[in-house]
Amino acid sequence: MPRKKTLQPKPLERFHLMGGTEVDIVDETCWPIGRGQHAARGFEIQRMEPIIENIINIYMGPNGPTKANEILSSASKFVDHLSHMGIFGEDGKDDTNARKYWCEKIKFRAYTYINAKENIGR
Repeated sequence: MPRKKTLQPKPLERFHLMGGTEVDIVDETCWPIGRGQHAARGFEIQRMEPIIENIINIYMGPNGPTKANEILSSASKFVDHLSHMGIFGEDGKDDTNARKYWCEKIKFRAYTYINAKENIGR
């Protein structure tokens, strides 16, 4: 007998962009249910959110846009910034995942915020 289809929680907000792309806004209360999603949510909360908040705080400061763009300009500069933040622990050893995966995810999220912030006044 087949299993019942998993009922996914509704997103906080759903809208469509001009090109037809559907955008779902979710937080920890409506995270998707599925294999590995509990680990993904833990990663988001423990790793990505503090890094994104740090980069956005830099962006909001004086000379922030240039500093934030410099941090996000390459994977090496991004990893150096994480090392200064203390993400890699006391030894400061570089994590390959930071270069390959974290950088792209965080760059996407940070630039989404930056572009939205810049386009609000227009």
